[in-house]
Amino acid sequence: MGVKIFRDSNWDRIRNGVISRRDLAGLEADKDGELIGYLIAHAPATCRESMQRYAAKKFGISEAPKPSKNTDDPNDKFYEEYFVLREQVGLEDDFETLKKAALDSPDRNIAAFAFCRLTGYRFSPGDNDAYSYRTFACVVLPGIKKEDVREFCRIIVLRGGPFKDEAEKILSGL
Repeated sequence: MGVKIFRDSNWDRIRNGVISRRDLAGLEADKDGELIGYLIAHAPATCRESMQRYAAKKFGISEAPKPSKNTDDPNDKFYEEYFVLREQVGLEDDFETLKKAALDSPDRNIAAFAFCRLTGYRFSPGDNDAYSYRTFACVVLPGIKKEDVREFCRIIVLRGGPFKDEAEKILSGL
C-alpha cells in the first residue's frame, strides 16, 4: 500500500521532504499520477535518483516530472499541491479518516478537501482568475447518507471554527 496522505499526518511529513521509495510502493500510475510526480519531484536529493529509477521500472516514467506551475501566478505555492490533494481525496474511502481530517487537520487544504468529500460542498471560485481553481470540488464519498452529512455538519457547527458557515448552509438545505 502506498502512502495515504489523508492519514496520520502523512501529507505534513511529505511536504517537509521526508519522502522515501516506500511511499511509492502500492501506488498505481493511472490513479496516483499526481502524487507519484510530486513524490519524485520533491524527494530529497539523497534519494531522488534511486526513486526515479524505481519509478521508471515500476511506472514506466522515464524522467522526473517537473512541478506544475500556475501560469497566471508562477509564485502560487499551493497550485501543485492542490491537484495532488484533489486526486488523493478521491481515493480516500474511509468516512472516519475524512471526518478526522476535516475536523482536526492543521492543514486547511487537507481539511477543506475532506469536508467537501463528505458533504459535496464546493467553495466559490475566487475573484482572482489565478486562484479560481481553488473550489475544492470533488466527488462525494460513495455510500454516504444524508443523516451522516447532517450529523457531521452539526458537529462542525457546535465546534465552531473552520467550515461553520458552510456547514450551516448545508444544514439549511437538507
